[in-house]
Amino acid sequence: MPTKSYTRGARAFPFSRPLWSYKEYETLDTCPICNESRFKMTSQNRTTKIPQKVMRYLPLKPRLHRLYMSTHTATNLRWHKKKWVDDDVMRHPTDGEACKEFDRTFPDFVADPQNVRLRLATDGFNPYEVLNQHHSTWLIFVFPYNLPPWKCMKKEYMMMTILITKDPGRSIDVYLRPLVDELKDLWANGVRTYDKSTRKMFTLRAAVMWTVNDFPAYAMVSGSSAKGYIACPVCKEDVTSSWHAGKICYLDHRRWLPWDHEWREKDKEFDGNTERRRLRPREWSGDDILEQLNRLDFSPFGKTVSRTKPSTHMNWTHKSMFFELPY
Repeated sequence: MPTKSYTRGARAFPFSRPLWSYKEYETLDTCPICNESRFKMTSQNRTTKIPQKVMRYLPLKPRLHRLYMSTHTATNLRWHKKKWVDDDVMRHPTDGEACKEFDRTFPDFVADPQNVRLRLATDGFNPYEVLNQHHSTWLIFVFPYNLPPWKCMKKEYMMMTILITKDPGRSIDVYLRPLVDELKDLWANGVRTYDKSTRKMFTLRAAVMWTVNDFPAYAMVSGSSAKGYIACPVCKEDVTSSWHAGKICYLDHRRWLPWDHEWREKDKEFDGNTERRRLRPREWSGDDILEQLNRLDFSPFGKTVSRTKPSTHMNWTHKSMFFELPY
């Protein structure tokens, strides 16, 4: 399991400790699940031990502090409340139904426009191109979506929180632990922050409301595998799939159309059949997904732990750590 170090620019934070020996495991030198050593095998004369894995974690709170240290930026962070117009036009995530439902569910969070709404994104790449196929670098970014749409995606507001130097796979939750703990604290307790525009102190709270990834990264973060015959996260077990041209194909999407749509009557343009026999699949709510996951028993993370799962788990590989967030 990895060791984390706290870095900011060229300077290091004044503390560093192993990630896997986090909190209650702080004094251990081996993993309590798979008994893997924290350190690599090296010469006995070597005084510095080399960890098996290393990740860099950049705390989120100092960056949120700095957003409010600029009068111009602090003013823009209240754009979603001061200048937002509800005219049924989608210009920004705050115009979406998910954000409106969040506002209705947590009015105490919404009451203070200085509270920050975040989006999380992750992906991996190989910096050595084809020279090293065994190396993969994974970055996890957080974006403040209080900002207006022409600024929220600018690179100066991108906050890299985690740098992983190996494909984490389903064990990405191990790396996400410090970030999730910080997000839980930002939601429950907040952090005292100085607003340069109002020249007053306030308690800043934050919430991750969206995650945006490509499909493979989505599978890692959500815990729903992107491989197999039931890999569609929307249709789930009601998916229609088959093997064609050397790959699994997902078919029969016309059943999502309205019942009177003209494409349901077409046959030659599609697979030779009309689509009059099936309605659209069941739409799963967040509560339905959570209830389903709570009934499943997943194996713990670890090098020697079996990765096989019963058929009742469908395409779920693990329960995502983001379900620990109270919202």
